[in-house]
Amino acid sequence: MIRTSLHGTMRAAIATVATAAVLAYSAGTAFAAYPSTLGAGTSISATLSSGDINSKNANVGDRFSMTVVQPYPNGDGAYAGATIYGHVTGVERASQGRKAGIQLGFDRIVLRNGMQAPVSGHVLQADAKQESTVARDAIGAGVGMIVGNYLGKHVGTNLGGLGGAAGGFLYANNLKAQIYIQRGARVTLQLNHSVRPALRQAGR
Repeated sequence: MIRTSLHGTMRAAIATVATAAVLAYSAGTAFAAYPSTLGAGTSISATLSSGDINSKNANVGDRFSMTVVQPYPNGDGAYAGATIYGHVTGVERASQGRKAGIQLGFDRIVLRNGMQAPVSGHVLQADAKQESTVARDAIGAGVGMIVGNYLGKHVGTNLGGLGGAAGGFLYANNLKAQIYIQRGARVTLQLNHSVRPALRQAGR
């Protein structure tokens, strides 16, 4: 009787430990998969996954998408491979006396687990190139400037891109040169407001 009772107690203890381990693993997995909230000012690195965006033929309202890459915001791997959707909000084509410019707006972020959230942000940096309207060949990389950063330095504020959010153009640095962002180019955006992904409710 003592031996039988002892074996029963041991089996129960092992089952309890195994159950606790499974629950702990499941909780850990769920926790790891649940994204952290991103505060205003957080930077997100992404690469353009849709087609090229070129000031020569882009139009306001054109849609684009980007894929989040390392370094992930907040160091949170839950954002790995997330998709950011946006649209072109402004275009200036190169012409006599006018530099080309592109303005991007961001709409939402969708994580791989289906969670999503609205996104409001501005471009901090983009691997843009410029193309001569005469030679039609790329003449440089990373040649643009962000209006927001310019305003931040010359209007006496430290808002940087936030200060230029209403304009927020990425400009070419030469007249008569179109500017474009190639598919696969890295774009760094900074959030204007906090982002808290959640599962989308039916009907929304």
